Amino acid sequence: MHVTSSRVGGGSHAAAVDAKDFGSGVRMITANCGVGATNPKAIYIRPFCIDTATFTGDEAQTDGEMPIRKALTPVEFADDLKEQLEKIAPARILRPNESPRLGWLVDGEFQLVDGGSPAGRYFLGQFGVGRSILALHVRVTDVKSGIVVYEFDMAGGSKLQGRLGTVRASGLGRATHFDLQNAAERVYLTLSANPYRYGARANVSLPE
Repeated sequence: MHVTSSRVGGGSHAAAVDAKDFGSGVRMITANCGVGATNPKAIYIRPFCIDTATFTGDEAQTDGEMPIRKALTPVEFADDLKEQLEKIAPARILRPNESPRLGWLVDGEFQLVDGGSPAGRYFLGQFGVGRSILALHVRVTDVKSGIVVYEFDMAGGSKLQGRLGTVRASGLGRATHFDLQNAAERVYLTLSANPYRYGARANVSLPE
C-alpha cells in the first residue's frame, strides 16, 4: 500500500517551481509553520464508509454473500487499524452512537475493494493478471479543535504477485484480507515520526 496524495493541517503539498527554493520538492503552507500533529492522548476509530465504494472480485463464495462481505469489510479494517494504531496511543473503535472528546478521530471512505482473481494470479500473476486492488481515503481529525490534521489517499494491492504469495500477499487465498492488514500498517507508518527507529543509538554520545 502507498500514500498517493496528502494534506497536512489545511496546507496542500506541492512541488517547488523555482530551483532556487531551498529544499525544493514538497512544500507546505500551514498555520503552524508546518509542524505536524503528534502524540495524541487517545485514538478513536470510526469504521470507514463503504456504501459508495465499488466492491468486486473474489470477495465471497457466491454473489448472494457479497452484500454481507461488503458490510463487514469496514469492521475488519477497524480492527486492523486498532491493532496498529495502539502502537501510537490507546485506541478504541467507536460505536455508531458514540463521539470522542479528546485525541484523534480516524475515519474515511473506501473507494475500491477488488479481490481480483485467484485463477488469474495462478496462471499469469507475475504479469499482473488477477491482481487485487484497494483504494481508500483516510482522515485524521484533532477532536478538541475540530481541525483535520492529516488527510491522505491510499492505494495498493497484490500487484505482480504470483501463485505462491508471500507473508504480505495472499497467492491463491482471499487477497482483500491481506490488503486491509497492509493498509492498516501503512496508516500507522504514515502517522509515526520514526516507526523503524532509524538512527537510534546504543551509546549516550558520539565520539569526536
